[in-house]
Amino acid sequence: MIFSGMNNTLKFAIYIVVFSLIWLVGEKLIGYQNTIVDWLPFTSLLWLILIGVFYIVFLRSTRRQATKVVYSRNVRLLLTLSIYWLLAFGLVKWAYFLFVNPDYFNDLIIRGREWLTLTATSEENFENATRMMDDFLQLPVYLGITTAVQLIFCLIYAFLFPAFVKNK
Repeated sequence: MIFSGMNNTLKFAIYIVVFSLIWLVGEKLIGYQNTIVDWLPFTSLLWLILIGVFYIVFLRSTRRQATKVVYSRNVRLLLTLSIYWLLAFGLVKWAYFLFVNPDYFNDLIIRGREWLTLTATSEENFENATRMMDDFLQLPVYLGITTAVQLIFCLIYAFLFPAFVKNK
């Protein structure tokens, strides 16, 4: 197995980061980050759910290594995994949006303005919505908000999944 001598938590964090990077590139190639951006929230949610599968596999692998499964120990392991993953993936997303897909935010703004043109109830509504969109769709703000959403999912996974792990 790849990374056989490495700490299991760090190894799974690397697996999640690599999977997430492949997911980002796949979204770009399919068009979810530009032409069919309307589906991006759904693919992002699916990605976060699939990250949960990595958490479950991680717990199973640590269960095989441990003699006794303790809820608090598993929570700590998953929180550690979350910290590794969030820090590493924050850097990966920063590099990805800066170098691989620098047009990401412009594409979202263009698509958002098209949608607002069709749905805005007034000129003031349109202006307020485009101003909010322009403020949100900047790399530091976007990374902060998406990392916060990922953190929420990490906390849910870290406190929920260990409750279902049983002793051998």
